[in-house]
Amino acid sequence: MSHPDLLRDILDETVDALGLRERLRAFRALLNWEEVVGKTVAAAAQPEALKGGKVFVAVKSNAWIQELRFQQQTILQRLNEYAGVPIFTELVFRVNPRWRKSSASAARPEEPNVAEPELDASAFAQLHTLTEPIADAEMRAKVTEYLVAYRRLVLIRKQQGWRECSRCGCYHPGEGSECPFCRGELT
Repeated sequence: MSHPDLLRDILDETVDALGLRERLRAFRALLNWEEVVGKTVAAAAQPEALKGGKVFVAVKSNAWIQELRFQQQTILQRLNEYAGVPIFTELVFRVNPRWRKSSASAARPEEPNVAEPELDASAFAQLHTLTEPIADAEMRAKVTEYLVAYRRLVLIRKQQGWRECSRCGCYHPGEGSECPFCRGELT
């Protein structure tokens, strides 16, 4: 066995042992939410968090929650198909307070227009350093693609006023230093 094959095997085993392969597939599906559920649903509902197989989804209104409950099995099936494995087991819907406040005034847009941020050279260099040890070029390119997409998502969420949880490091739209999971609100 050559050294690149050995490194690839070690990386594959490490990714599997840490449970990262499933998480990468899950994040890939959630990052492509609009492609999975369609533009209409994506305009009214966005995934906020993933815990186990549960996807917590912020929804524009109670009416949309009712509609999405009818579509839940289809959405789960599409998410799992996109991920390539049955990762997602349940969708948990809740009305997002930011949407509720913005719907009170028709003059204000529901979501601020946020330009997709460009990553600077140092961010790309940092991501390249993280993926450099991956010998398989295709795998390295995919992992880099996921990391770039996630970094952009974090930047967008920061622009929209999301905060980093002081305990787990995830980003959340609510008030306070801890996310709803760490506060025990969504267990």
